[in-house]
Amino acid sequence: MKASLCSLSLTICGFALALTISSPAWAETDIAKKAIAKAEAAMAKVEAACEEDYEKYCRSVTPGEGRIALCLMAHEDKISYACFDALLSVADGIDLAVSNLERAADACAGDIDKLCASIEPGEGRIVQCLIDKKPELSTQCSGEVAGFEARVQK
Repeated sequence: MKASLCSLSLTICGFALALTISSPAWAETDIAKKAIAKAEAAMAKVEAACEEDYEKYCRSVTPGEGRIALCLMAHEDKISYACFDALLSVADGIDLAVSNLERAADACAGDIDKLCASIEPGEGRIVQCLIDKKPELSTQCSGEVAGFEARVQK
């Protein structure tokens, strides 16, 4: 049962949780460790809030490819407020994180080319490079990196 709810959480937490669970190397940077902790907390919130609803409405659904999340949302008029609220909260958090990352990528493109060109992308290495080179960042990129760090710290 818990594995099925993990599948639901993976669907809801999308790329963030998939990266944290599928790639042990991802946890090598400090910022990645903090992002993993936030993703795991979101997963635990959904699992706790939706366990009864999952059992009641979606137990027969084959996990994977978002089927459990779709099942719960198909029953949105019947699921508990706590489950609906947890799903909505996590989804809103992901939307905000994606928006912030897109904005940071735009703001930091020049800094990445200049300061982190030799860094292999993936597993949090580019973000860690920007954090490590904070004093050298452009004002715009520095603000985005600081904002990202603050959001991950919360």
